[in-house]
Amino acid sequence: MTIQPEEAARALRDAEAAADRSAAAVGYQRSSQYLILWGLVWAMGNLAAFLRLPLGPYAFPALMLIGVVGSFIIGMRAGRDGRRRNYALQSLVIAAAFVLFANGVQVVAEIRSLAVAEAVICLAIGAGYMVMGVYMGWRMSAVGVALMIAVITGWLYAREQFFLWMALAGGGGLILGGLWLRKV
Repeated sequence: MTIQPEEAARALRDAEAAADRSAAAVGYQRSSQYLILWGLVWAMGNLAAFLRLPLGPYAFPALMLIGVVGSFIIGMRAGRDGRRRNYALQSLVIAAAFVLFANGVQVVAEIRSLAVAEAVICLAIGAGYMVMGVYMGWRMSAVGVALMIAVITGWLYAREQFFLWMALAGGGGLILGGLWLRKV
């Protein structure tokens, strides 16, 4: 039995599509852990800011450090894939980029309000997730869009409770996004 060229081409396209779906599913599984971790960090930091805890100014830096270490540990557990990616190093670089950006914005822009800093940084993180979605799959982009909409909505309609809003909508949204990515 011989295979016609059209059948062979269709079989190759089907195989490539299956490989793409498989790669996206693996990427979503790996990413879900990071979204849940950073959703918890985000929720706790915003709750500390909302409650004006005595050590509140130290909450975000401490939680970011926990997030970076947690990201590195998640990456270590992921190991390496067939393309020899080092997920621990990749996780560390991505987490460090977010932390450096968050701190850099406050230095360069001389932002004097924690709420403004939080909004700007969260919008940038949402944009980052959207860009990551170009490479990973549309679900990561959807998480980024939802995050950005949550920030804008909270800023416009819940400014007095912005940190509580960001703990619930931002941190909770990342946790839900992580759980959603696990379902793929």
